[in-house]
Amino acid sequence: MKRTTTRRRREMAAFFRENRRLFPFMGLFLLGVLLGVLVYVTAGQKTTAAWGDLLRVTGIQNGLREGLQALWGSCFSTVLLLSLLYVLGLWACGAPFVLFVPLFYGLGLGLTQAYYYAMGWSGVCAVVTVILPSGLLTAALLVTAGAEALRLSTQLSQQLLPTKDVVLAKDGLWPVFRLYSLRFLLFLVAALAIGLVDVLLRTLLHALLP
Repeated sequence: MKRTTTRRRREMAAFFRENRRLFPFMGLFLLGVLLGVLVYVTAGQKTTAAWGDLLRVTGIQNGLREGLQALWGSCFSTVLLLSLLYVLGLWACGAPFVLFVPLFYGLGLGLTQAYYYAMGWSGVCAVVTVILPSGLLTAALLVTAGAEALRLSTQLSQQLLPTKDVVLAKDGLWPVFRLYSLRFLLFLVAALAIGLVDVLLRTLLHALLP
């Protein structure tokens, strides 16, 4: 029993050690969601009414053309944030700014959820079935991409300002940059897949969207 407990503790410690860069991004995302809800609650009724067109998620009923437009709208913000993370990761001073991306996305998702929660049970149903699934998938993608950008930005700063404990890369940074770019290409493919999931949910469950 003690051996099993010790092994589980070691596995848990190894998991937290290997994924330590993800946890700050997850915390900032959740903080952004909380701030988004608080901003919506504290804002006046006239202000929140003006936000309706920006926060409303519409169903898809009119075929392929509307679906393609919805896919572009669903993927655009994610691709934009991924592009920003990619550029920040290539900047030795970009690490602090990388942390704002999950906070910003969480803020938008929190505002959207609060907008629908204010509608009552129909809004809650829309959030649970349509908005939250794609939102959480996008959040996981941005958290992973943010951790990757933070890793490279930190590595670049260590290369520029090395210490005795840091070993400079013998083969240069080209292999690191190539792997970094490949990973972000995969992130873009994942963003497209999440956009397809969002469009599919909005098409099949459009009746649940108030």
